[in-house]
Amino acid sequence: MKHYAYLFVLSFFLVNCSSEDDGNNPNETIPGPFSVTILETRMDGANIEWTEAIDIDDDPITYSIYLNDQLISTGGTTLSYNFTGLEPETSYDGYIIADDGRGGTSEAGFFFVTEPEVTIETINAVYWLHDSYPEGNGTRMEWRMGFLIPFEENATLYQLQIDEIVYAGYSYSQNKESTWTNESQPSFTYFDEEANGYRVWELPGGINTTHPDYDIFLNDLMNVSGTAQLTITFGSD
Repeated sequence: MKHYAYLFVLSFFLVNCSSEDDGNNPNETIPGPFSVTILETRMDGANIEWTEAIDIDDDPITYSIYLNDQLISTGGTTLSYNFTGLEPETSYDGYIIADDGRGGTSEAGFFFVTEPEVTIETINAVYWLHDSYPEGNGTRMEWRMGFLIPFEENATLYQLQIDEIVYAGYSYSQNKESTWTNESQPSFTYFDEEANGYRVWELPGGINTTHPDYDIFLNDLMNVSGTAQLTITFGSD
């Protein structure tokens, strides 16, 4: 009987120790749920922010950031992050892990697509000889005034916002916009193989070489001016 009593006391002691060991933090909880918001996407990055993961034990929370399963940042306490050096027009997914430092974690995922690659530049108006043919005792010279746009093989969209063209002291085509692609161009826009670019013409001009005002016409032509804003959007491979 004493033998059994000894075993009972020993078993009680072991169970009691085990309960205390397992219950060092019986009320410990994991960080609460939180969510991620995409604030901005760019062609080479994105800005995100997230709500605070509340821990009712008041444990200090740190955050680890993963993008495409790669650890980007760990141990931070801020609630935002700016991704840089990304590829244009590419899908990215990731997640953030909130850690209370005691083994408790919670997770929130996110997804975004970077913007297409875009170039923007200011270009100047130009003039060019469009055609010529015999006419009477001279030659009819057909000129065009507008803009020469370089051809880009990977371009998906060209956008030309014309500020103005100034010819012979008059302003034309103010705030006019034109768009096209490598597959389709509107009227007044055509591809010039020799120049390897698109001719966007706004003003036509023609004169016979025997006309008394021929030299005046050429002088006005050579002094044509104006600007436009060119935006080219590129597609991914």
